[in-house]
Order: sequence, then C-alpha cells, then structure tokens
Amino acid sequence: MQRRLWILSSVLVPMVATADASADVHALGRQVAALRVDHALNLTPQQAQVLLPILQAARAQREASRPAVASALAMAVSDLKATGAVSEGTARAMAAARPSGGPNAGARSLWQQARQVLTPAQLEALRTTPLGVSPAGTPAAPEGRRAGPGRRLRLMHALLSEDFLALVQARAG
Repeated sequence: MQRRLWILSSVLVPMVATADASADVHALGRQVAALRVDHALNLTPQQAQVLLPILQAARAQREASRPAVASALAMAVSDLKATGAVSEGTARAMAAARPSGGPNAGARSLWQQARQVLTPAQLEALRTTPLGVSPAGTPAAPEGRRAGPGRRLRLMHALLSEDFLALVQARAG
C-alpha cells in the first residue's frame, strides 16, 4: 500500500506542478503581450475612454460564444472518437456557435472601430510590436506582407485580455 502511494505521489505531484507551471507560463505570457501593446500604443486618456467600451464589448461577445463553441467541440471530439469523422449535426452546431458574420466578424468589427480611435502611428505600432519576450517576439509581418493568422490571433488575445483591459481602464482614469 505504501509503495502504491509513493508511486502515485511520485507521478501525480510532478504532473500537478507541471500543470501549475504551464498555467503560470501562459498567464505571464499574456501579461507580457498586454504590457508590450500598452507601451506601444501609449493611449491618451481620451483614446482609452473611447477604446475601453469597444474592447469590453468585443470581449463580452467572445465570452458569450464560448460555452456553445465548447459544446460543439466536445461533440466533434466524440464524433471523431466514435467514427473518425465529424457528423453533419456537429458541423451545424459548430456553425451555429460561431458569431454571425463568420468566425472573424468580431475581429473585423473591433479593427474597424479601433481604426477610428488610433492614430496611424499607433496602428503601425500594433503591426510591428513584438508580443513576446524573445528579441524577435512574435514576429511582425515582413515588409509588404500582412501579418499571419497566428500573430493576428495572439494580438487579438492580448487586446481582449483582462490584463490589457485593466491597463486601458487605468489610462482612462
């Protein structure tokens, strides 16, 4: 019995510690990205006051769709385990879970509104600011090319993060 407990503790404790460390790494990465974007934008109090409700609405929209998306993804996992393919019903549930206007509609709306608030220099800073800690960070797009979907997604996560919203709220006064 003691041997079983020792084996379980030697396996489970490191797994829990690794999970905690992984969560810490993700949380710190989000903070780094939020701080980099905040410093790059250097929003005025007026810009922060206008941008804050836009960001809060976009975050609320994203959060509202998450339970339905999670449910549809769970159905897809179940389908794939059972048959190796996603059923039509699951595909319809996934399409229904996405916001109207397609999967990128919320991001497009956010960018349209942000362009009205931010200066061209701030928009350029969003395009070029590294989002990570490494010297290269999350690389910006090469000259003459648009940023890839990975960078756009990471930037969207940074803009809608609680960390960034708190920084914008502090700037808004």
